[in-house]
Amino acid sequence: MAAVVVLLAMGAVYVRSAVVNGSGSSAVSGGSSRDIHTVWPPVPTDARANPLGAPPPKESSSTEYSFIRTVDGPDGVRPVAWDPCRPIHLVVNDAKAPTGSDKLLQEATAQITAATGLRFIVDGPTTETPSADRAPENKDLYGDTWSPVLVSWTDPATVPQLKGTVAGLAGPDGAPYYEPDQEHWVSGSVNLDGPQLATELRSPGGWAAARAIVMHEFGHLVGLKHVPERTELMYGETTGRTTFGPGDLEGLRQLGLGPCFSS
Repeated sequence: MAAVVVLLAMGAVYVRSAVVNGSGSSAVSGGSSRDIHTVWPPVPTDARANPLGAPPPKESSSTEYSFIRTVDGPDGVRPVAWDPCRPIHLVVNDAKAPTGSDKLLQEATAQITAATGLRFIVDGPTTETPSADRAPENKDLYGDTWSPVLVSWTDPATVPQLKGTVAGLAGPDGAPYYEPDQEHWVSGSVNLDGPQLATELRSPGGWAAARAIVMHEFGHLVGLKHVPERTELMYGETTGRTTFGPGDLEGLRQLGLGPCFSS
């Protein structure tokens, strides 16, 4: 257990999912068409007709998990999730990255993949900086596709929410939708306090503690909220736990069972 107690993010951020032609949302150009595929970017070439992976079988009856959002779909209530039929692309701003940051990211996303079946691809570095106004599409930077998740190794001077002992903030962005069952996550942001995590890494047990913080933030990214149970990694503060708890794993398993939107 690291000597320095680090608070995890006190809430997922940048969560947006606009109802097309709804109150306060962006309208669709071109009249009365309600084909949502005219609103979304084209299906990328790395999308598949079936999920790229699968979560493990249900192993826990724990209910110690909470989703950022749920919807009533044709098969009942489900969490809003990522499309499992396409990989989640990441770009990394390493302006304040500690030594070993690439390995921390790799190990943390591997844990999310093992729990959900979702696949991650790191597209490479970026100079894009964190912004509360970041949109799920930026054609100037990324072309006609959903913007990749921006992973920023940053500091409180750039992201004021990382003040005090808050070590990270993260959350997903949703696709515009007409009907609730079209809701899914398509982009997002993960902001990590590089200098604070560099200090953590120098502490006894610091690698596991820092990796747990990154895992916690990626838990937010794929759709989990904080929980009140201190034995779960998605609790809002560090408690010494460095792996996902049974509730975390059941929530992540359900987030890996989302519908495909690639056809």
